[in-house]
Amino acid sequence: MDEKFILCQGVSLRSTGQVVSAFTVQGEDVKGILSAPLILPAARAFIKSVKEPVFFFLELPAEDGESYETYYLDNCTKPVAEAIIKRFGELVANDGISRFGFGSNSTEEEIYFKDYQEFSAYLRSPQGFAAALEKLGVQEKDSFATLWQQLSDDNVGSLSPVELDGETVYDIPGALEQAGMYLSQEE
Repeated sequence: MDEKFILCQGVSLRSTGQVVSAFTVQGEDVKGILSAPLILPAARAFIKSVKEPVFFFLELPAEDGESYETYYLDNCTKPVAEAIIKRFGELVANDGISRFGFGSNSTEEEIYFKDYQEFSAYLRSPQGFAAALEKLGVQEKDSFATLWQQLSDDNVGSLSPVELDGETVYDIPGALEQAGMYLSQEE
């Protein structure tokens, strides 16, 4: 499959080089990079593959600009996780400065969507998730090119916040506070 790699709204880079949506499986770890339209389908595939209850987490840059504050919404059903994706998915998937993910409260399995459209996942049995990624058109490879590797003096990249329908990722913790979202106090 030779499709153009699409950047998220909050990711800027002059050239994506030879980057394609790809992943690798090493034991229980799956690592990869996804074109923008594949991020939410991958999140949905992951949620389908793990046991309930599930949790949602969101990492937002702290005021110091050096660290992140992590917010959690624990013990969700899969329909609640799907509702979070439906309501906030486009925002978190397109935002360049935040990171997010989902996991299982009962098995510690987790998917983490990071900077420059990379992701990592831990699954006890990653075969089902790997098959779902392949069905989405993501190639399994021994190694793959990343956007980080494309950065240079001539190919400067940047991550920026996005606003969709008058909201930013900083509005999500307040919007989900009534549902139980909280700021982690881990240091």
